[in-house]
Amino acid sequence: MGAVFLSYSSEQSDAATRIELSLKEDGHSVFRDRSSLPAGEGYDARIRDAVGECEVFVFLVSRESVVPGRYTLTELGFAERKWSSPSGHVLPVIVESVPRDSIPAFLRAVTMLSPKGNLTAEVTAAVAFMTAPWWRRMLAPRRLVPVLVAIAILAVTVWLALPTYLDRRAQLAQVRELVKQSRSSADKSRYPEAWKLLEEARAVAPASIEVEQAEQQLAMEWLRGAGLGRWTGDYLQNLVDKTRPVLLKAVNEAKGERLADALAHAGWAEYLRILLGATGLKTVEYYRRSLDVDPRNVYAHAMWGFEILRVVQGEDGAIAEARKHFAAAVAAGREREYARELEISALLRTYQQTWAGDPAREGEAIKVANEMRLASETRPFWLKQRLWNIYHFEVVTSDRLEPFSRALPPAEHLATFLWLFPEKELDPNQSPALFQYLHVLGQLQERAGDRAGALDSYRRLLAEATAKKYDSSDSITIVDHAKAALKRLSG
Repeated sequence: MGAVFLSYSSEQSDAATRIELSLKEDGHSVFRDRSSLPAGEGYDARIRDAVGECEVFVFLVSRESVVPGRYTLTELGFAERKWSSPSGHVLPVIVESVPRDSIPAFLRAVTMLSPKGNLTAEVTAAVAFMTAPWWRRMLAPRRLVPVLVAIAILAVTVWLALPTYLDRRAQLAQVRELVKQSRSSADKSRYPEAWKLLEEARAVAPASIEVEQAEQQLAMEWLRGAGLGRWTGDYLQNLVDKTRPVLLKAVNEAKGERLADALAHAGWAEYLRILLGATGLKTVEYYRRSLDVDPRNVYAHAMWGFEILRVVQGEDGAIAEARKHFAAAVAAGREREYARELEISALLRTYQQTWAGDPAREGEAIKVANEMRLASETRPFWLKQRLWNIYHFEVVTSDRLEPFSRALPPAEHLATFLWLFPEKELDPNQSPALFQYLHVLGQLQERAGDRAGALDSYRRLLAEATAKKYDSSDSITIVDHAKAALKRLSG
């Protein structure tokens, strides 16, 4: 049982004695200022300590106990300093009629006990209730009904909300599965299929932030894969129609890097619209706005560099200006392969997306490959075919190695060629054929001062020509070139 402090005026001493005895019989320890103080002990300190140790503070309200200056108010002050709220701790007991305004506010803050029958019995019962475990207090008749009502209301609320909650859980699981499937399709470059899955997810959860972010990401990925001659016509139109509204919404709502990415891709969408025949569009404005938000944005720099080379033809300054943007894109540290692909594509294609045939740009493309080799970058699958086209058209069929070979020192050009086209990776069923490959390799070896390597390549070339019986005009020219080289290097 808990400790009880009994505060009363001397005029109520008899009532306090009866209450003290009853509380002790009920198992409580009781402190009374007179009966509990040992002789000679400090009065104020002991009273203050007793209030500090008690669980329940009983205050007998009478005309005398609330008169200013009485020690009962001092005891009440100790209690008020212990508990910021009297609820559950202080029990005011009206033992005689007192004007309400004369009762201290701390006591009026709780329901005061006004005994209707036996004072002692009712005080003892009230203290027993205040010191009982919480669950027993909740089961008291005056509290049980409100508790049961609250439980019933809660149960009904849960019952009514449960179907909605379960539906919401099911919708969330369905949306996440659709987003996951969409991501899997996008990773395999099946963009229309991925977009359709997100449209299904949007129909299930129109306000889903997860779906919105997945749409933005997919729109940008899908756009990046277009505009380099892979897709045209209706496919491009469908792509632009679906992705452009998503990007423009992101431009109006996104922030930071995501906003910069959205602005850059919105500019690329404008470029695709130009391919579809639109005029008067300003792609560069989007790229500039993107870099205002994020000066290192890889997409804005790479796409701007592409735009410079797309629009400006035959000007040396254009290559230098574009190169600054591509260098910044590579330095950004993300999507490096994409930046390289855009740079190579821009250098080797004209406004109409056809072969450029510009020695300066072809030489620049070889420089880019050399940079990739020196930086130990991954050699992407598309690089081999695109750069072999240079050697095929300029060397194999036209015998014009000289114009673009000066792009790199001979030894570096040879090293880059071998990095691009390791002989062990040659496919007999694909270009370049070994015969053509050896023709280019022998010339690069000769220019790099690798006399032994060049002799070996030319001899193998002639053996290959004899075995495969090449007899086209180009083949005859290559054979004649190899024979002349052998004579020159052997002499």
